[in-house]
Order: sequence, then C-alpha cells, then structure tokens
Amino acid sequence: MRAKRVMAAGVMAVLGLQANAKDIRDQWNIQISKAELVFPGTPPQDAANGVKNALSQFAIPANLSYRAMPSAPPARPGAPKLKQMATAVPSPEYVCEDAYAEISKRPPPVQNAFAFIVEGHQVCLYSFAQGVKAYVIYYNIKKTESLTSGLFNGITRAIRGSDEDRAAGQLQENIDAIRAKLPNVLVERMEIPGRPVQTPDLEAVAALIPAAPTPESAVPQATAAAAGTSVQAKVEARKNLNAMGMVYHSQPQFIEAIRRKDDVAVQLFIAGGGIRLDAADSSGQTPLQIAQAHSSPDVVALLQAKPQAVTAAPVAAAPLPAILQPRGPNARPVDFSKVPADLLAEMDDEIAKMDLSPEDKQLARANLAGQYLKAKAVVEALNR
Repeated sequence: MRAKRVMAAGVMAVLGLQANAKDIRDQWNIQISKAELVFPGTPPQDAANGVKNALSQFAIPANLSYRAMPSAPPARPGAPKLKQMATAVPSPEYVCEDAYAEISKRPPPVQNAFAFIVEGHQVCLYSFAQGVKAYVIYYNIKKTESLTSGLFNGITRAIRGSDEDRAAGQLQENIDAIRAKLPNVLVERMEIPGRPVQTPDLEAVAALIPAAPTPESAVPQATAAAAGTSVQAKVEARKNLNAMGMVYHSQPQFIEAIRRKDDVAVQLFIAGGGIRLDAADSSGQTPLQIAQAHSSPDVVALLQAKPQAVTAAPVAAAPLPAILQPRGPNARPVDFSKVPADLLAEMDDEIAKMDLSPEDKQLARANLAGQYLKAKAVVEALNR
C-alpha cells in the first residue's frame, strides 16, 4: 500500500507539471558518497588486493591498477580531488593524486527513453608511515526526463528506498566486505549527502596520522565568494567547493548546506553560479524559506542579498508534452491490467480535469500508463 501511495504521488507530480510544461529540460541528479578507511600496519599490496577482492562480483569484477610507490611513505596520506570536466555531462570521478593504487567498478548503465542511471565505485589507496588509507567513493548518476521525473523517483523510492538509503546501504556493504578480507580496518569517516557525517574510529585514526598543519587561510574569503559576477570568482568558488567535496551545480548539496547553516558553502554555491535560488525542493520550499525555517540569519541574509547572482538558463520553446506525444504506428498496446487499479483510477480522475479533447485524454492515459510501466521496469532492473 505504501508503494502504491508513493507511486501515486509521483503520478500526481507528473500531472501537476502538465499545467506548466514550459520547462521540460532533462534533469541530472548526481550523488557522491565517501568512506575513508585506514588499515594500520598493512602492506600496500595486501590492502589493495583485499579491497579489490571485496568489491569484485562474479558478473562485475573490480579493476585494480598500480602507480609508482613513494620511496619513503609520508607521515600523512594524500587525498583524491574531484576531476575537472569541461563537458555538459557532469562527472563524479576523482583524480587519485599521489595514490599508489586505484580500484574501479562500474556496472553497465540502466536506461530507457525516460531515465538513464549509472552507479559505480572508485577507490584511491595511499600508503603512509603507519599503514594504508583508502577513499571508497560510491556515485549514482541519474538523468530523468522532466515530465516523468516525479513518477520515476516515486517508483524508485517505493522499490529500493531513497537515494540516501541506497548510498548508505552500498557503502556499508562495501565496508562489511572489506572487513571480511581485512579485519583490522578502521572507519575514519562516512559522508552521505543528506545525512550527518559519521566518524566511528576517528580517535584511533588520529593516533596513527598526525594532524595537518593549519593553513594561513583555511576558509575562502567572503569577498571572493560574494564577487559572483566575474568569471574568475566563479572559477575560484567552484574550485573551493570541489576541495570541500561538493559539486557547484548540485542543488541537493546546496540545500543541505543551507540546512546545516554552512554560510561559507552557501556563499560559494551562489558565487559558483550553478544552482537556482528560486527552485523549490520536494517539499515545495525555496532555499530562502528553508533557511528561515532553520533559523539561520546569516544564510537568510545571503539569499536575500543576492537574488540576481544566479539566473535560470533561457528556456527553449516548449515542444509537445510527453503525455501528449503521438504513439508510433508500431507502438505496442499498453497493458492497463499491470497498473494498480487505485493508481489508474487516480490517473483517470486527474486526466478528466484537463482541458483536452476525448482523443487527447485517451492518448494521455495510454502514455502515462506506459511511462509508469517503463519506469517501473528500469527500477526493478537496478535491484537484480
């Protein structure tokens, strides 16, 4: 019953967009989750092979590549950096700078006309004086057609839980599998978008790795973040966000920074120019309303002072909405019996309220039911 209600909410979201079908651009959603693991006193090759074997599956093996080992292991391990990509397709990949080994696992994407989903793992391993440190990165890339995104996301949540649940489950599975191969592993940090950071073995790791020297300027200057209009200011803001483990165009990360009252990150997101200040979240609240609800006057002031800092991209003339697209001559008939009866009834009620001809109402019914079945098939494929 809960799954049907979530799916019904997704359908209503799709139908709600019908009245405002001017913006039907594709939507990208990228989530990057990380776990920092430490293996005290473990030889580098043993750590790399153990992690590789833990992540490998019969159908999806993990790939391991070695780099040059440092002549003398440093006191502190290095850290990966988010790759800079000059492309319209966002990338979740990291550059494993100074790492002695890198592991990757990327199953084939799952896609159809309404959605494109890729999940993958990347591990950067660093040798240091007291052992090995591994950064385990899990990423999820999802692209959905705007009119069907609400429906597809609703079905996804009903079948496999939220994106945050999925990421937490994947990271924990990885850690459990690694612990079975390398029992001495310490979990220094787990970072999942939308959830509090976990540091279960932070004190034990601190005894192995000396604290980093404090830089002269650990926090980006507010003037650089607020400059916003120049290209150089945008570039600097985006670099700083990458260094902090965030992506400048991630609306969910921007909202999360507001919720945790992180005024520095909010300034950088605004200056980076990749987010929208007027976009409501899933609860219908704008960034400003969220800041006000969380009693964050500094963030409220930033959002009120810079409404012009980020503008929406020009929207092209709207093509025909997806649920009114003509069905091709070879299109297979829609099997309405595979759509839950209560969900189909809600669809019919909403379509009946639309100012459409009888023919268009029949077409909308067939297309919307077809979208439901295709989106459900994609989600089920992810769980195989």
